[in-house]
Amino acid sequence: KIIMSFLTFSLFVLVGFSLAQNPNIHVEQSGSSHTIQKETPGNVVVKEFMIDSAPEEVIWADSKNKLVFARSTSGTVYRSNDNGNTWKYQMENMKGSLVAGSSTPGGIAEVVVSEANRNYIFFRGYGDTHWITTDGGLSYESVGPYQLKQIILHKRVPQWVLSSRWSSGCQELEKTNCNVQAYISYDFGKSWRLLASYVAQFGFGRPHIDQEIFMVMFEKQNSGNQKFGSWDKDADLFRSDDLWQTYKKVIPNGNRFLILGNYLFVAKVSPESQNEVQLVVGREDKLIYEIGRLPFELKEHSYTILEASDGAVFLHVNHGDLSTPYGNIYLSDADGWRYSLSLRNNRRDVRGKCDFEKVQGLEGIYIANYIQNADAVSESNAKQHVVTVITFDKGGRWLKLRAPTHDIEGKETNCNIEEGCSLHLHGVTDEWSPFYSNENAIGLILSTGNLGQFLDLSRNAVVNTYFSRDGGQSWVQVRKGSHIYEIGNHGGLLIMAKDREPTDEVIYSWDEGLTWKSLPLAALTEVDNIITEPNSTSLSFVLYGSRGGVGVVVHLDFSTLHVKECDGIEAAGKSESSFELWTPTDSSSKCLLGRQVRYTRRKRAEECYVAQSERKIKYSISCPCTEEDYECDYGYERTGLSGACLALKSVSPTNTSEQCPPSGEYSVSKGYRLVAGDSCDTKAGVNFLPTVIKCSSIFSPKSVFSFSFLFYLILIIGVGYFIYDYYKKNPEILDSIKMFMDQRGKYHKLEVKPDTFSDDEFDIGESDENELSAHAVEFDGLGNGSDADNLFGPLPTSSGAEEVSVPVLQPPPASSQKNLVEMDLI
Repeated sequence: KIIMSFLTFSLFVLVGFSLAQNPNIHVEQSGSSHTIQKETPGNVVVKEFMIDSAPEEVIWADSKNKLVFARSTSGTVYRSNDNGNTWKYQMENMKGSLVAGSSTPGGIAEVVVSEANRNYIFFRGYGDTHWITTDGGLSYESVGPYQLKQIILHKRVPQWVLSSRWSSGCQELEKTNCNVQAYISYDFGKSWRLLASYVAQFGFGRPHIDQEIFMVMFEKQNSGNQKFGSWDKDADLFRSDDLWQTYKKVIPNGNRFLILGNYLFVAKVSPESQNEVQLVVGREDKLIYEIGRLPFELKEHSYTILEASDGAVFLHVNHGDLSTPYGNIYLSDADGWRYSLSLRNNRRDVRGKCDFEKVQGLEGIYIANYIQNADAVSESNAKQHVVTVITFDKGGRWLKLRAPTHDIEGKETNCNIEEGCSLHLHGVTDEWSPFYSNENAIGLILSTGNLGQFLDLSRNAVVNTYFSRDGGQSWVQVRKGSHIYEIGNHGGLLIMAKDREPTDEVIYSWDEGLTWKSLPLAALTEVDNIITEPNSTSLSFVLYGSRGGVGVVVHLDFSTLHVKECDGIEAAGKSESSFELWTPTDSSSKCLLGRQVRYTRRKRAEECYVAQSERKIKYSISCPCTEEDYECDYGYERTGLSGACLALKSVSPTNTSEQCPPSGEYSVSKGYRLVAGDSCDTKAGVNFLPTVIKCSSIFSPKSVFSFSFLFYLILIIGVGYFIYDYYKKNPEILDSIKMFMDQRGKYHKLEVKPDTFSDDEFDIGESDENELSAHAVEFDGLGNGSDADNLFGPLPTSSGAEEVSVPVLQPPPASSQKNLVEMDLI
């Protein structure tokens, strides 16, 4: 961190330099800044505001109240209450924030807005002073003095805050007893209560349990320096349901947790290796945790939860070390426990970010990048051959992107998938603008990339900007070069600016890229980003960047570009309506995830704006099942990106006719399962559901009271009575049999006990017990644990499977107490 006196001096020099280079722009000190307003042709208003240094972030705090905050790299904060049209310097209202001579740096390090009440905003300082507001920045109150490492606001109760601090021993030159301490505040940071020391992670729990807190800590450690930066068996996951008045250990060796949707994910250090982890998954609607089951016996070093919606989880697993640039993507069943391989070698970076993105607003469509030559990259550090793929059935099949037939200048691209050429897009793992969509702009996707065999990752790459309006089915090149972009007004307005070189213009399109118009900026500007309010329904945008060391914030107002408001949404698809009906497709079918869905959206060339409150209308009907509605079952893998599902290795069935479940029937997998959330009609189409077989035993639950059972029961009783009556009348024969059995029953001084009846019946030897592993404990609501039912079906071998280069599958474990996950009732 830079001390404040040096920082202030640097700002003065930078501002002075900027004024010399731009004599027409004046920046006043003490926070008041001059604005430049230009009314351009078409009545688009461009209003520019200069701040002390480049913006670090711009936060739309409350779109309803048009409240926006900007924080600069210098730690200063600016506030707007009109969607960024005007700005006010806030540091004079935050007393003590930039006091010269302070023992710690001043300024704001982080702005955190409460989801419970967006007028509650916490400004974490760089030093030992912080500020809070409960009225959206009309007034501020300082809190401290203490340095805060992290703060977490409650999602339902705005006054509750969790925070962490370094202990006093961390401030010493020779660190002693240095550790992280967790605190809670009930009055939005005015006072604090110490919860625990030696804390690795903490956070509020699930939204429907207000007083729930999860915390990873070293419970047994009360002295010495805390260990950081690695998995550790001494750290455990704890849970409290009364704001840490009491707490209990729920996952031993649980080192990291994440709450996402209906799931609680925990990375648990493996008992066999300190450097390997297991994924433990909990569901809020079930009193059970279970270790996530992957189909391969591969090492697991870290996880990235890519997405958890529509009743399933996309999980990225890093099977290599931290520097490995790829991992496998797995898709879970509805419970989040059994995972099947969806895509190999998905590209990732050292921070755990992965090139994987859901197309927002549409069901089952995702875009990802994978490394085609992963083995060569690992063995010889070869150049990565990155390929972009898309799925329309939630990871069941992946397809390459078809390239545009012509570029923006009308020239043929001559790029065909059949000849090894396709469109490749940048994700979040490199420095180019990644693929981007918004749920209120149905079907629209923007991205940067290139045509060819692979994605070009070189510094001098020829990168252009591409657009799709049909959910990724087809693409067009909309601009040459790389751009930063934003979508507004329900998809009716596209905004772009060059992001790899200074630019003096912003371009926009009102017809989804058919035509573009230019808006001038005051001077060449290095654009960092363009944003709009979170719902992307507004006609206001904020562009921010820098110019000669001075920060630039530009407000773009398109509200008067068109006077007509779009109408006729109830008559969408008709000529008199401004709206059309659109159905996503994968080129072969209009049925995705088992249903055909039609959305209403503005016609592409309609000269009108969509009201911010305009509701989306969606129509849906079920479709007959096709192969695209299925994904590979646990223990199966597709041949290629979209081939058949084949078993890699036989896995012993868990339910057989000899071990009949209470239902009186068991199932045998065909290698497929319906994609979670798929609603297709199996009776009217392809049926790949498991084959259900009734138990053959007459003693199965369904046959207990059947006629055959009664017949055999009467027969056995009759035979038994006959034998009893015969031996009663001939006792000498019974004595002879007893003598013979006594002689055979001698052990002849063998110093081992005979096998018991149970040993013979269930064949539980010592070696067998070591192979068993249970992963679930279910609670009866009173805190009493019992073995959970084994939910895993059999996996018969496919004769066509090749096992030479494929990792061995791990069979579904049976019930045992060996590897039970210790936990408490949730």
